[in-house]
Amino acid sequence: MLSAPPTSNPASLGTRFLIYPQAPHVPGYGTPETVWISTDPASLQPGPADRRIYVRDPALQKDPYEFPYLPPFTGETFEPATAGPDGHFDTIPTSSRAFVSAHAFACVSRVLDIWESYLGRPIDWHFAETYERLEIIPWLDWENAQSGYGFLELGIERDASGEPFPFALNFDTIAHEVGHSILFSLMGVPEDGRYTPDFGAFHEASADLVSLISFLHFDSGLDRLLRGSQGNLLTLNELNRIAELAGERQIRLASNSRRMSEVTGEIHDRSRPFTGAIFDTIADTFHGLLVADGLVDERLLDLDIREFDEALLEHINAFTADAYRARPFLFKAALTEARDFVGISLARAWDRLLPDGLNVEDAGLAVIEAADELRPGLARQFEINFRWREIV
Repeated sequence: MLSAPPTSNPASLGTRFLIYPQAPHVPGYGTPETVWISTDPASLQPGPADRRIYVRDPALQKDPYEFPYLPPFTGETFEPATAGPDGHFDTIPTSSRAFVSAHAFACVSRVLDIWESYLGRPIDWHFAETYERLEIIPWLDWENAQSGYGFLELGIERDASGEPFPFALNFDTIAHEVGHSILFSLMGVPEDGRYTPDFGAFHEASADLVSLISFLHFDSGLDRLLRGSQGNLLTLNELNRIAELAGERQIRLASNSRRMSEVTGEIHDRSRPFTGAIFDTIADTFHGLLVADGLVDERLLDLDIREFDEALLEHINAFTADAYRARPFLFKAALTEARDFVGISLARAWDRLLPDGLNVEDAGLAVIEAADELRPGLARQFEINFRWREIV
């Protein structure tokens, strides 16, 4: 007779929250996904709050933080989000004010969990000498979002009719801002006189990539992405739209054809070649794994995804559409493998780079080196894409 397996402590699994993989006003994303964060229920307090993050929802209008006015916020607040009887936060009504606080907290925790797993160790906040925890302000009547020294503030966007959409319900926006904090924590801040335009551009690109790769950790997001594109990542879809906003506008496209000689000095524009090179590497690695696993015809690798046009899209669709419909779960496995290879390579590179005098070539070479140590057979694709973008 088989004995029953030992029971594990449910708290060791973490705590359940609900997160929208994309903003809920984006068609197809009106239902949040249940996710687990690593913090166990016993360590969570109303707010929510734990050892590294807490939420304060101002009851009256608050001005955005600006030096020398910094956390903590000590004014009157709305009632904090609280856990259900089982210690989890996934039963809070999505229409409530408390859900906005819980959602913002869960998004930050989720991004930290993902990138700490890639690094293999905890990430200490860059402001830890002053503040033990990050303060989240989940709702301001302010059409912007910002992360700063010890805080994350989330305003709103209004559509043409004036209806507000809180950035606290936009995972992309939060992940981008947390991405900046992660980079500052790993790389530090340039000393006076050692800041370069490439440092700012690299920061913006990396924060975009934190958002993009973190999105790929949503099971429902992966399924919708692959179903919608039929396995062709070059289709304009959820993956290569960064920070989806009301009216389906996108701030920047991860899939782009810009080279360093074609951009301006403005940091967001200057960031596009690096972001594009990483997106291309995710797609190229995904294609390589599909071929290696015998899922698609090897002629897929003869197509150059950087020579992007409608004819190329049709060629790739010819290879992926029928194959995806036949083996959707294997396509999903290949994409998650490509995701993790690129994510780990980036995280290890960030952990090695120094901020003073940073140039984009240093950053590209660090990523290539980290990838080569991880999987030499796949690292070559980083180098090809960085060279095409004129980064190395």
